[in-house]
Amino acid sequence: MEAAQRPEQPLRLTVSHLSKSYPSPAGPVEVLHGLSFEVEGGELLAVTGPSGTGKTTLLMLLGALDRPDEGEIWLGEQAVHRLRGRAAADFRRRTVGFVFQLFYLLPHLTALENVMVPLLPYRRRLDFDLRTRATELLERVGMGHRLGYPPAKLSGGEQQRVAIARALIHSPQVLLADEPTGNLDPTTARNVLALLREVQRREGQMVIVATHDPQIATMADRQIRLGSAGEAAP
Repeated sequence: MEAAQRPEQPLRLTVSHLSKSYPSPAGPVEVLHGLSFEVEGGELLAVTGPSGTGKTTLLMLLGALDRPDEGEIWLGEQAVHRLRGRAAADFRRRTVGFVFQLFYLLPHLTALENVMVPLLPYRRRLDFDLRTRATELLERVGMGHRLGYPPAKLSGGEQQRVAIARALIHSPQVLLADEPTGNLDPTTARNVLALLREVQRREGQMVIVATHDPQIATMADRQIRLGSAGEAAP
């Protein structure tokens, strides 16, 4: 198995009339309604809006972790909205990197091992040395001096840097970050966003960041704001 190859022409993400609701005792709760937008390859987009407006739901749909009730999601010629089961898992493994607000690092593993984890089942099929690539990524995010440290011995900002390196281990074409600075102090938050910007420019990824912090969002190339019922607002 090879790391995902960057296409000669950057992929475009097209979201058309996207809607999603969830059941509740009082009836369906609509989280997204008729959402449409495009993102160019190599662009950093900030999705803003208060809690409950569908930012996390949108990232789950874009990453094929859930399916919309209505609407379409196209990444190049890939119909993401139609994926399910193994096809969705393969899409995530090859194409998408996730950076979560809560990091989700495995406590019994070192920083280096946490970065290697996503590709360990495929290690014998890789055309590169997994340990070497994980080490290079950690060095790139400023964590080369913490390779052997478990998460408990890392600060919040350091754990987030490890999480970013882990998300990049398979060279994804799309990086999705859900409130990646929500648990960090303002200075560390700015540093993490600057790191995402640096990674995006160096690797050429499309990066989509969900954030409720308007100051953080100003670091993006462009913003869309989700209002009530998950509709894009000017």
